[in-house]
Amino acid sequence: MIPPRIYPIHDQALTIEFAAAISVEANEKAISLHHRLQSAPFPGFIESVPAYGSLTVYFNEPANSTGVEALLRNLTATAAPEQLLGEVRQHLIPVCYEDPYGPDLKDVEVATRLDRTAIINLHTGMTFRVFMIGFVPGFAYMGILPPELETARKKVPRLEVPAGSVAIAGRQTGIYPAVIPGGWNIIGRTPWKLFNKDTQPCSLLSAGDWVKFEPITSETFEQLSWASPS
Repeated sequence: MIPPRIYPIHDQALTIEFAAAISVEANEKAISLHHRLQSAPFPGFIESVPAYGSLTVYFNEPANSTGVEALLRNLTATAAPEQLLGEVRQHLIPVCYEDPYGPDLKDVEVATRLDRTAIINLHTGMTFRVFMIGFVPGFAYMGILPPELETARKKVPRLEVPAGSVAIAGRQTGIYPAVIPGGWNIIGRTPWKLFNKDTQPCSLLSAGDWVKFEPITSETFEQLSWASPS
């Protein structure tokens, strides 16, 4: 097994890179180490943030980068597959792909040379892994999309993307948790609220979760609008 690359991003943060490309195996290793550090933090540990194939660890005194790097190398060398800690959660998220909730579906049809039905069937026919939470609180980067659905980001991002918008870009899919700017291709919208600062945890989705999308009609969307997932 190739040892991970460990490098500083500043004097009180180190990144452990398990793979440079999108990889479920590398993501599992990053999340495993994340949970180990959360459950048994070292002196000076602040937090760890998992990404696609890496984990960034933040610390302060009395920790130092040399000592933390040695500790992280030891942890990654001794980790076993069964030590993938944390609950594996699965979510079935309703999505309306009808107008006006999928404003970029026509562009995706042109880019992929697939009709709307085929696009929806591909998007709802898979279970996606939540690789990381980033960009804004609650935004889940999910994948891996089939190559048939691979699309480029929009050349001109929207200044406001409606909360709940389900979008694709590259080999990724995601859900906008709030009204924010964005450049991904919007193909639908969920009535569920993905982020609520007044709940614990705030985000419905976490790194390591699995998500499957379920198509619903616009009538059902209105009935479920902004309901809390059970």
